[in-house]
Parts: sequence; structure tokens; C-alpha cells
Amino acid sequence: MRYVLRDPIVAQECADENATISKIAPEVVGELRNYFVGFNTEYASRALQAAKKLHLKATELDLRDVFREIPSLNTDLAVAVETTDRNINAQRFCWLNCSSAELCGGSLFQGTQARAIIQLDDGFRIETNHGDLCTEYIINATGPWINTVAAKLDTSIPVTFSQGTIMVQKALSPRGIQHFREPSDADAYIVHDGYGWLGTTSTPINNPEEASPQPWADAYLKKEFAQILPGVEDQPTLSTFAGVRALADDDHPESAKNHIHFENGRRKSRDFRVIQTPKNAFHVIGGKLTTARLMAEKIADVICDKERRSARCQTAKEPLAASNVCDG
Repeated sequence: MRYVLRDPIVAQECADENATISKIAPEVVGELRNYFVGFNTEYASRALQAAKKLHLKATELDLRDVFREIPSLNTDLAVAVETTDRNINAQRFCWLNCSSAELCGGSLFQGTQARAIIQLDDGFRIETNHGDLCTEYIINATGPWINTVAAKLDTSIPVTFSQGTIMVQKALSPRGIQHFREPSDADAYIVHDGYGWLGTTSTPINNPEEASPQPWADAYLKKEFAQILPGVEDQPTLSTFAGVRALADDDHPESAKNHIHFENGRRKSRDFRVIQTPKNAFHVIGGKLTTARLMAEKIADVICDKERRSARCQTAKEPLAASNVCDG
């Protein structure tokens, strides 16, 4: 719902992948849908219209019912919308992907560092702390560390790094709440197992190693979200953490030359991009956790095409589970 106006392609991708992940890995998806709540604004009206045009679920709710369910909400709120947005257990989702890959013949190397990548006539040799690996193709899907790997191939990918800080407190709501306004800081209150995750900020940084929780973010996030849930300001903070968004830049020569732009990451698309450089080395940049499976599907299909095979990625249909059986 956050992307229906500024990033409609991403909004549609997220909605489709929401349904797909709920089908192939229901155990990692939360049962309760998020509420988008806010005030009577032009943005809210336009966003609801855009959602309908995209055929995305956005059901306006009776505020009396919402206040009964979440009495700690600001009673001045004028709009409440239920969407299909839900929480995902990212760690569990990651490990289900890993175990399914192994069951389908893949290998997982933990604690392995790529020290050098040597381009050969028929592919690449990856020198690691646990020996060498040879491969015809390389897929660099390392998120904020994309240029750490790209540098080993003597190339650079145009990317903006945006840091976000999240603070955690005891939840004041049984379900996730989003501030229904143009995307900005402190819009989300995500509920995980009785804890509210309040975030996030968006601050440009030079590289992912700089990331750390911003000292000013706690008071700032609480004050901002208190417009929606006043009690967050008095609720003690239990912990804070920071993450890094690696956002795709334009393929302009200057972008590639400098590969870092100090601009507000909020203005950049959450769509993803696949860049091939050098031949048979693919770098996947941008996207979101919700579209991670789709990103992998696209790159898998590209490699099948290069191998002149008609096979297509099946992960939208095959369940992710430890007992998953892969037929090749």
C-alpha cells in the first residue's frame, strides 16, 4: 500500500508475492493483516483510488471497530484501511530457502569468504578460505555488499546506501499499524510476538560498514509515530537495530562512475535490477524482502535462456519446507 502512487509496479509485485509466499511458506507469514490509519488527506484519497485501479485489496474500515480493537490509537484519526500487508519471519524464510536449495541439489557454504574471483575462458574460479570453487556463472545477490563482490570482478555497480534505524518496545497493538501518508520516517509499527518494531529512518551512508543505530532516532521515531499511537512516547525502548537498503541507481555514466549518491533514499524506487558485467556475472540490486523470490526467479530464467534451455523457475509453485522433494 505504501507504493501504489510512487512505485505502482513494486506495489503490484509485492501484492503478487504476498500471495505466493503465503502459499509456498505459510508458516513464515503472520495471520493478522496490517491497518493503514491516518487523516483525511488528498494523499489517502489518491492512494485508495490507485489501489482500486491496481486491483489491490484496500478495505475501508469502520473506525469505531478499529478503536475498540486498538483503544490506544489517536481518536482523531479519520481513515482506517485493511490491506493484505502482513508480517514475515525473515530468518525462518531465509533458512527454508537454504534447506530447500540443498534438497534440490544445491550447496550451502557457511563461514566461507570469497577472497578472489578469477575470470577463466569458460567461467570463473572463486578462491575462498575453504578452497576453490569453479562455476560458469556468478550471481552477486549480496545486497549492501554488492560492490565488495563486484570489485573482485574489477567492476562497480551504481547503488545508493540508505540506513534505517528501528526501535523495539512492548507492543501497544495486537497487529501492525502503518501511518497512511506519503512514505516518510516513522511510518511503521510492526508487531512480532508481542513486540512493536517502530521505524524507520532513511539516512544516506557511504558503505554498509558504517551502519549503526542512530542515537537521535529513538526520541524522533516515538515523537513522529505518537501522532498515530500516543503511548509509544512513554513506552520504554527495549532494543534498537539498524539495517541498510541497497537501492539501484540509474544506469547513467556518472552514476556508474561515482556509484554512490547522497540523496534521500525515500525518493528512489524499490524495484530491482539485474546488471551483467562482465559476461556471465550477474549483479542483482534493489528490491525488497517481499520480492526476493521474484528476483531469484528472474535471474534463474535469464541463465536458462543463456543455456538455451526452455525450463523456467518453479519456486512460485513448489512449497518451501524441510520435507520438500525436488524432482530435478
